[in-house]
Amino acid sequence: MKSMTNYVWLLLLFLTFQACAPARVPFTQQLREKYELKPEELKSIQFYTSNDLILRRGENKSSKETEGGELTLLKDGKIEEVIIKAGTPCLIEEVVDGNRVKVSFEDGVNKYLVFGSINNRDGYYTLLAIEWISGKGKMNYGDQTYMSNSGSKDLFLTLRVKSLQKFKTDQKVVKGKKI
Repeated sequence: MKSMTNYVWLLLLFLTFQACAPARVPFTQQLREKYELKPEELKSIQFYTSNDLILRRGENKSSKETEGGELTLLKDGKIEEVIIKAGTPCLIEEVVDGNRVKVSFEDGVNKYLVFGSINNRDGYYTLLAIEWISGKGKMNYGDQTYMSNSGSKDLFLTLRVKSLQKFKTDQKVVKGKKI
């Protein structure tokens, strides 16, 4: 019975802290316009990714040999992957225009991806690519060209929004007025 009581208290404590934590919301064009976020303000906000993103590049070499009465299939190559997990913190490096931003995940020359609210009606800042081929995006990261994983077209930026309300209330209770 005592362990059940402890469990309930821990659950209540956890829920209390969760309720106080700022919520992550999608970064949208409407949010940017509503709060009139300037480029320098956007650069000072911590953003996060909504989903996993895997960038791949490399070569697959296949060859065959017939030796000793057997067919030997050889596969050789090198695949390079850049993995960006859901919830990875990132920063806006540059505001390209009113609908696109360059977002960096690490230090380095040209190590950024472009997000924008161009091709969607909900206004989310989603991952942009040079071109989309069968649901995979072709994009530059660093000085290399990569292909993204399937479903990366739905990757969008999120940010934490904390709402503080500070109102000072002056009150007085009036007793009324008699004849």
